[in-house]
Amino acid sequence: MARYVVSALKSAITPAGAVLDRIVGPGWMATPASLLDLLEGGSHEFVLDGSDHRLAAQQDSRGVLRIVVVDFAGNEVQANLLPHWQIEDHRRRQDVRRNWWQRLLDPDAA
Repeated sequence: MARYVVSALKSAITPAGAVLDRIVGPGWMATPASLLDLLEGGSHEFVLDGSDHRLAAQQDSRGVLRIVVVDFAGNEVQANLLPHWQIEDHRRRQDVRRNWWQRLLDPDAA
């Protein structure tokens, strides 16, 4: 069985709330769809860095597969309570760049 370390669960903000966007580990990155394919086969294991939690594929009553975080006993853990969960805000702050002469006249100004 191949074992991968997950360092971050990255999400994007949508009108419906935070949605899992990417799963990241040292030297690799996967989308939720590709990760589900690997989890379904059973030959890959994804463990969260620095904890005894791992990722698992869980099927709901409608037959839809989803990625969940489980503890060593197999109980589901809320992903947003883990330090690995990061919400990315894609809105960039407006960075106002000053000209060299403005920095020369007032170097302490923001």
